[in-house]
Amino acid sequence: MRKFFLVSLFAVMPFVTLAAPAEVASTKESFKLPSQVAATAKPKATLRSSGALIQRVENNVWFDSIDISFDADLNDNGFYHSLYVRFDADTNYNSVPVYAHFALKRAGAPEVIIHTSSVFTLYGTSADDWFAIESELLHSLPPAYYDLVIRIYDADYNDLLAEISGFDEPALAELPLEDYSYDKPQVVIIKEDSGSLGWLSLVALVGIALSRRKLKVV
Repeated sequence: MRKFFLVSLFAVMPFVTLAAPAEVASTKESFKLPSQVAATAKPKATLRSSGALIQRVENNVWFDSIDISFDADLNDNGFYHSLYVRFDADTNYNSVPVYAHFALKRAGAPEVIIHTSSVFTLYGTSADDWFAIESELLHSLPPAYYDLVIRIYDADYNDLLAEISGFDEPALAELPLEDYSYDKPQVVIIKEDSGSLGWLSLVALVGIALSRRKLKVV
């Protein structure tokens, strides 16, 4: 029985292999490397008690500021396929390695993750450990108003440390976006139909050409 089970397992395994999904967005990261961060944290005058962003997960990591901008509207319909997001997050720890998920959500559709970041480090309440992405949306995002969702995870244990979305902050809600396949400028082809007059003109031109040819032969 044991030998039969092993043979059966190896025979089935090739059929359950799934292909990797296509990349939804082409994304470039920018962030402060550890060597560029000051050795001592720079405390802010106000933390979460005043002026900090509202977020869904209450923990030792939180979002302090988020900047968003759009670019690239090729068909001038008010929806963009290039998105720039930069945030600064703070922590009660001296330092913590993290990574972030960036996702877009529209009403009546599942959430689409556009980028999973590389690992970067948060240093206390420093303002110099910001993280940013510049993402060109490629597919799976029809023209609509999307909510941006950002989640920060512990890089060592994969625990969710902080989450913020358009549900929490209006600035992250109803972003006018679409992917590149929808943003291509429309090409209008104009087809002219000259009707019966056009056919008569064509016949007349052929007749003139034939008559000229006969005259040359004579």
